[in-house]
Amino acid sequence: MRDQLIANALKQRLDELCGERLRVMMPEGFGADAGFVSELREQWLPERPNLHKSGRQTAGTWMNSNTDCLSALQALSLGQVLRLEEFPHPLVDPFVQELDMCRRDPSRRFQLLTQRYACPLNFALPAEAKIREHVLTRLMVQDRASIEQRSVTSVDSDDLLLKLNLLAVHAQRASDLRFLDALNYYYELLPADWIPHARHKWLLASYLGLYAGALAVRS
Repeated sequence: MRDQLIANALKQRLDELCGERLRVMMPEGFGADAGFVSELREQWLPERPNLHKSGRQTAGTWMNSNTDCLSALQALSLGQVLRLEEFPHPLVDPFVQELDMCRRDPSRRFQLLTQRYACPLNFALPAEAKIREHVLTRLMVQDRASIEQRSVTSVDSDDLLLKLNLLAVHAQRASDLRFLDALNYYYELLPADWIPHARHKWLLASYLGLYAGALAVRS
């Protein structure tokens, strides 16, 4: 019964996201990335079959993809398949230390995360748990407090949205509902008509697309 109630609530949220939130996101506000935003909206129209629920790509070991992190996030949010090849897994603890050292430098954190997760699917690997916890804590403690006490303009939009994208990639593949809860929280926190003043403002659209995919899997 509890599982069914959760599934029903997530289905309701998915319907709202696709039927309302994505509809008010105007592609022309995203400049050169208007085509990507328009394609993503088209894929998630409520009247269209959901292609993401059965087509999730996963990785069982560390992979290199044929593209960079940001292009890969666009592809994954559109339900596309990445070309992958197995690669040695980089060390985790030194990277966590690097993230901790740049806790007040969001542009450096953005650079570190995009470099490590050139293939974003690697973020969901079990060995990356410490890094996921770091990202989740940053979102739900520091970023959350800053936005609630001031506004969404008080945080670096690229940094915020990259972390939400990575969490959404993991939420599609994990049983730990804390990550989906974080996505739910930010869906409610961020203004529906918000278009970030950021270099990669399209990350807002890919976050919503990946979030929709996570909701579809769970509902």
